Amino acid sequence: MKRDYSITLLFLSQIISTFASTFGTFCISWLVYDVTGSKMAMGGLWLVSIIGQLIVQLFAGPFIDRWKRTTMMKLSEWLRVCTYLFVFIFWVLNQNSVGILYICSFISSIFVYDSAASALIPKLVNSDHLVKINARISGLVQLMRFLSLPIAGFIMGNIGSVKSLLLIIILYSFSLSSLYFIHEPKSRVSRKQTWMQQFKAGIQIYQQYKILLLLGLLVSVTSFGVFATQAMYLPYVSEVLDGSSFEYSLFAAAFPFGYIIGTFIVGKLKQPKKYLYVVMSSSLFIGGCTYIGLGLTKAIIVALLIETIAGIVMPFWNVFSTTLYQRLVPETILGQVMSVRFLLTKAVVPLGIVYGTFVATKISLSFLFLSIGGIICFVSGLGLCYLVMFSSKREHLIQ
Repeated sequence: MKRDYSITLLFLSQIISTFASTFGTFCISWLVYDVTGSKMAMGGLWLVSIIGQLIVQLFAGPFIDRWKRTTMMKLSEWLRVCTYLFVFIFWVLNQNSVGILYICSFISSIFVYDSAASALIPKLVNSDHLVKINARISGLVQLMRFLSLPIAGFIMGNIGSVKSLLLIIILYSFSLSSLYFIHEPKSRVSRKQTWMQQFKAGIQIYQQYKILLLLGLLVSVTSFGVFATQAMYLPYVSEVLDGSSFEYSLFAAAFPFGYIIGTFIVGKLKQPKKYLYVVMSSSLFIGGCTYIGLGLTKAIIVALLIETIAGIVMPFWNVFSTTLYQRLVPETILGQVMSVRFLLTKAVVPLGIVYGTFVATKISLSFLFLSIGGIICFVSGLGLCYLVMFSSKREHLIQ
């Protein structure tokens, strides 16, 4: 009963936190552009946020395993409450400084909420229910991201930036409050370890299970492609597809819409077991094909369908990948390993942005999507061939 109650509270906290995070990012970005009117300032804001995320995942990972996961999640939410309160006070006093917004963006990105939540789930859920729970959480989080942007724009347009900042603080406070009622079982820690010992233990897991390192490298290539193209979605819809602002909003919503469908399918289907790696790597390969499709089409309807398909297949990677980590990695170092996984995903983001900007500017937007699709298909295709060799090794599979 306690487990069911706790997982429900975790669902609630993650839903509210995701909505607040997306709303907060939208609000800060809007304020920066309102104060500066500079695209360069917008790019700098994004870069500051990414740097903050990389730093905290590198150094805070071992602490997720040393302390209770709910404690780390509370600290993250407290930090974000205080950060937005800081900005709120300055805006109430009419001290509208872009420097304050940059500080807010950096500090609010220093959180380990997601890694700690992923490490907490195996403590609250029986092993045979992990896939279903991960699919449900992944779908709910994506649904919140799907809904939060238009809602955030509507709210800011009607109540203004100051009241919006206050609302974000309230939302984070609700997320924080629900964490205090989660019953987290005690961790099985045999002895107290130093930060360096725990960090090394997390790295050694990748040496023990080479499959996790390979999966991390595959998702790094995918992340490179996602961020290389994501910043170019607006000019792509406008220039290549000749779409309006409304059609851009539909395009932006197509992937999360498909993702929600995909998580529902993953949660209902029988687990692939023997063909797990084939299913996972095939989802990345199909994702690469969707980029090629976007590079070839000029029709908005076709592009919407392609992007929806991309959303449908991605949970077959994300959900099974998360569950695989939760099954293979000892609970005592799961937080650190999840942080390393996050680093593998985010470390290539700046390179992706540079590549996407250069190719889109110097060559063409269509070529950018074609090249990204080719890279992902090539790498995931090699991964697929390699992973097939592991498909019969049941000790690596989701049982």
